[in-house]
Amino acid sequence: MPKVPTRSACVIAGATPAEVRAIAAGEHVTIGENRLGTLVTGTIDGSVIDYAAELPGPVYDVMFNPGTGWFAVTIYTGENQPRRWDNRPDEEAGYPRVPDVLGATSPSAILEALDIPADAVGYAPT
Repeated sequence: MPKVPTRSACVIAGATPAEVRAIAAGEHVTIGENRLGTLVTGTIDGSVIDYAAELPGPVYDVMFNPGTGWFAVTIYTGENQPRRWDNRPDEEAGYPRVPDVLGATSPSAILEALDIPADAVGYAPT
């Protein structure tokens, strides 16, 4: 069975695409406006930490693996410890858990709240 890669998208609240490009832009990312600030999709790698350190944020890093169904949002606010919403309630989240993301408590609702198209992370509601 082939390994299914985890896909991610990142929302930098309150930042313009130009501000985000000035910090980290690569040939494997797409940067554009969204309702909260800027949406970055593609191969984001470690840029999320750079965005959080340089911009007021918060920065929402959304990850989804269509093979396992894992969906998580890591929330970075400056140099503070990241927090995470994770759809695996019985698993260690890796960071302190949050009960919602902008009031949303399901993957579909979180994507809507963050103004991220579901196809940006390959999410298809079941």
